[in-house]
Amino acid sequence: MSAGYNVVLADLAGMASTFHTQAANYAALKVNVAPPIAESGDAGLDDAIASIMDAIAGLHAKLAGRIEEHANGLDYAHGSYQRHDIDVHGLFEDLMPDE
Repeated sequence: MSAGYNVVLADLAGMASTFHTQAANYAALKVNVAPPIAESGDAGLDDAIASIMDAIAGLHAKLAGRIEEHANGLDYAHGSYQRHDIDVHGLFEDLMPDE
């Protein structure tokens, strides 16, 4: 690992877990963000409201997806550091004579 940086695998795993949990929690808020639409009696207005609410629901879903992508990135970083750490330890063990 680079000098000056201390990457703690448990911290990366914890952050990834938190992001996964919060992505699910945020996605579950969709009912609060895009509730059922009441009819106004004007078809044109109802269509406009429905379009706006669809856009809001779409943006909400995209943001939940982005949070999940960050969680996946943290999982990937954790796995990469862990594999690298194992490779370094394995190389060290291969180079050291058995006593």
